[in-house]
Amino acid sequence: MARSDEHLRKRPPVDASATPIDRAIAYGCNAPNPHNTQAWKLRNVSDVETVLYVDETRLLPATDPPARQIHIGCGCFIETLAVGASTMGYGTTVEDFPEGPYSVGEVGRKPVARIGLTKQPHTGQGNLADYIYARQTNRRPFEDTPVSDAEFAELARSVADERVQLVGINDRERMEPLLAIFEKAMVIECEARHLFEETRIWFRFGEKERAQKRDGLSLPQTGITGWLRVPLLEWYLKRGDPKRWHSKRSVGAYLKVFRRGLASARGLLLLKTATNTQLDWVRAGRAYARIGVAAAKLGLFMHPYSQVLQEYPEMDHLQREFNRLLDVIGEEKVQMAVRLGRGPAPYYAYRRNLDSFSKAGS
Repeated sequence: MARSDEHLRKRPPVDASATPIDRAIAYGCNAPNPHNTQAWKLRNVSDVETVLYVDETRLLPATDPPARQIHIGCGCFIETLAVGASTMGYGTTVEDFPEGPYSVGEVGRKPVARIGLTKQPHTGQGNLADYIYARQTNRRPFEDTPVSDAEFAELARSVADERVQLVGINDRERMEPLLAIFEKAMVIECEARHLFEETRIWFRFGEKERAQKRDGLSLPQTGITGWLRVPLLEWYLKRGDPKRWHSKRSVGAYLKVFRRGLASARGLLLLKTATNTQLDWVRAGRAYARIGVAAAKLGLFMHPYSQVLQEYPEMDHLQREFNRLLDVIGEEKVQMAVRLGRGPAPYYAYRRNLDSFSKAGS
């Protein structure tokens, strides 16, 4: 469960007087998503049906040129909505890409999915919905306790889609070369100005700005803690002044925090698909969201390492090495790579208010 009642002020309320689809959407907004962009746009067509689009104003063109990660975030939204709807006595039907797959230029104009609710008192979701608010990306260092084979097996059982393969690694010797690659990938992204600039754009400085914008990243979300340390660092960065942000000192401090979390990994989880289509991206996102709440039920946190998976030229050589280590061949694609472990609760991130997701004309 979410600690205290932070979700009441930081997440859209599930209003009992709202339509069933709006209540389900309020659950869906808790989904993990890249850079906390929440790139979801919705057009309700009835009290029990909505159409999901990518919000094309919230893309990450530098680090996610094909919008693969953004579509994974859409899959996360769909599955979190479905798990939440189960508490309301509804099952969920999903028609993927009802107007067919589309080009990057058509993102936002054609729908990702048509989502409907059907009355179904027993949906088989178990009590995973109890952990929607507890699931949080955690970039802080983890405790020494390893992730067991039994826990990996439990997470694998939570995935209903056999087209998404879960690979769990808790052997340190196997983990080390992958952790080294994750570090190199982050260095590449931080030191390439046009890539790290995208992170700066999505950073929010001070709790007032975070509460106002209700999206994006922040120092507390990177794992930095301390009632004095956070405001001092935010002061140093001058609310994202580009010169300070891209300085050697700032990048070095960012990487230091990242390496501390990386070194504490107690398990790695990979999600792989046999092909790399838009539908695979959404399926991987649904699996990732479901694993996230299942992990929260086990007392585990997750932290994704997406850099090495991204499709920009600076990452090509390192991605080839990563794929070689994991025997990824042909059209196969590792869609998600995360560390798992136990640790102190992370900063609780905001989500936008429900009306901001409405597509014009709905």
